[in-house]
Amino acid sequence: MWVVALGVVAVAIGIAIYLVSTAGSSDNGPLVDGVKCEHGEKLGYHVHSWLAIFVEGQRVEVPANVGITSSCLFWLHTHNNTGIVHVEAPSQRDFSLGQFFAVWGKPLSSTALMDQSGDAAHQVKATVNGQPFAGNPADISLSDHATIVVQYGPPFAAAPSYDWTHLSEIPASPQ
Repeated sequence: MWVVALGVVAVAIGIAIYLVSTAGSSDNGPLVDGVKCEHGEKLGYHVHSWLAIFVEGQRVEVPANVGITSSCLFWLHTHNNTGIVHVEAPSQRDFSLGQFFAVWGKPLSSTALMDQSGDAAHQVKATVNGQPFAGNPADISLSDHATIVVQYGPPFAAAPSYDWTHLSEIPASPQ
């Protein structure tokens, strides 16, 4: 009889441990283009890319707190308006600029940037680490220390670079 009681207690303890260990770990936030919004930062994979956006030669700010809500934090987000895109996921995987724009709620494609659409006189261009990117800018990989510039124009601004030694500073004018 005491063996059965001991078994019941062991099962109860096991269930209690499971419930405590999984409490608060569910991802109650939304899923946008394969990017989860979870409670707290997930730092199993943590890299940064820098994004600069220009529309007809004028800089467009990437705002603070893209992908951060009062209840959850998307794996792709910003903390400030420097253009640093944080990739903070539970494990390493490929993330794209298009996924970040989806989290932001802004369009990005080979023919659209923000609220601008390409036409006979305008186009969308991108550079990665100073090199022209051929293809859809939504496919650009958010790799560690990537410098990404996306532009709608003409005119097109000289592509700026980012000084990674000063991660928390806003980059200066185009260099």
